[in-house]
Amino acid sequence: MESLRIAMVSDWFLPRVGGVEVSIHELARALGMRGHEVFVVTHSYTTTKSSHVLEDGDHYIVYRAPSPINVKDDVTLDPLAVARSVLFIKRNAFDLVHSHGISSTLSLMTSMVASGGIGVPSVLTNHSLISNDLPPGVRRLLKYGLKWPTVLTGVSRAASHDVEVISGRNSRLTPNCIDVNKWREAASSQKLEGDPAVIITSRLSRRKNPLEIARVAELVLRRLPRAVFYVIGDGVLSADLRKLIASRGLEGHVRLLGTRPRHEVAKMLSGADFFALTSYRESFGLAVLEAMALGLVPVVYRSPGVLDLVEDGQSGFVADDATSMTEAIANAYEDQALFRSASRASVERARLFDCQAVIDSYVLPVYREALNSCSQNDRRFLVYRLYRRLVGDPVRPGEWCSERKWRYHERAKEGLVPVIRRRA
Repeated sequence: MESLRIAMVSDWFLPRVGGVEVSIHELARALGMRGHEVFVVTHSYTTTKSSHVLEDGDHYIVYRAPSPINVKDDVTLDPLAVARSVLFIKRNAFDLVHSHGISSTLSLMTSMVASGGIGVPSVLTNHSLISNDLPPGVRRLLKYGLKWPTVLTGVSRAASHDVEVISGRNSRLTPNCIDVNKWREAASSQKLEGDPAVIITSRLSRRKNPLEIARVAELVLRRLPRAVFYVIGDGVLSADLRKLIASRGLEGHVRLLGTRPRHEVAKMLSGADFFALTSYRESFGLAVLEAMALGLVPVVYRSPGVLDLVEDGQSGFVADDATSMTEAIANAYEDQALFRSASRASVERARLFDCQAVIDSYVLPVYREALNSCSQNDRRFLVYRLYRRLVGDPVRPGEWCSERKWRYHERAKEGLVPVIRRRA
């Protein structure tokens, strides 16, 4: 595929910590290494007025629009932030917009306006599981918003299915990914204390069900009294988890480490034996993928998105509750042949989600589909399409987008459009 100028759009990006932020970074970096021009379009996280910011990333450039109106989870409600993002995309001749998160205002609105207003094809990726309890009004608004992006995708089969149910449209699969080799290079050979060492990396929020960690640890210690649990992450339930651990006398065996830099997380993960996940509602489980790439054996609750990653009994174990998770950890640790087999299989499974493999198998085919059908959603283009049909020269798929790209780049050469160029 020719080199594309791609805008990755979301409310959430580094230095904010989370799965969406890391997945955008990994995909943007991998596409940049392929020779594509990738810009991450996001907003500032401060409530004070600030100017537009351009930052150098790792094989990509970050554009931060000012956004003084941010609400829960750093979602912007500033219409000017959306307008600035769309204007940035229009002025800089982007070939395609890839928006991340249907609950991200910046992502959804930019995708809608790009496809439906300025003729830039857009891909909108769902990174979450949609609640069945959405109010009817919200569901109708979301359905309306989801009719505008050129292509809809989900990071797992479950996330993709949720989008199809809401929108009534087909949704493709574009899994999250990591650079497996680079991630493994950050590993450490130092073993963590504990026989076994069990690690959890998670935001300590209600959706992640972190209080279950104390219950699992208590049960595991009855069979494996030398086990140690390491919890990396922070959140609203951090204090509650600490109190629960103290009340059950688990302080010496469950260690809360707070948020750590990503390179430190890789080193700690590589020193553990098992990775545990106690969330029942994961849309993908990027933390599980990172652990599997380092050879940890994942033991996870039966969460829809994680089932795309973990093959029960082969590359890890799927549990229904604390008791079955305890059984899986204890049985695998006591049967070292089973443990080593699962560890090897988890690495091989993780390689299927290496960014270069995901780009070839999922991302670029979706981009091609969006580019070939991009003109179909632009309502202003209907009259011209009708005229071409009447004169016997129908518009070819993607023709207008290709001409638009040429027109903007020619105008940029003449200095009429301030197109930002890589490394300029």
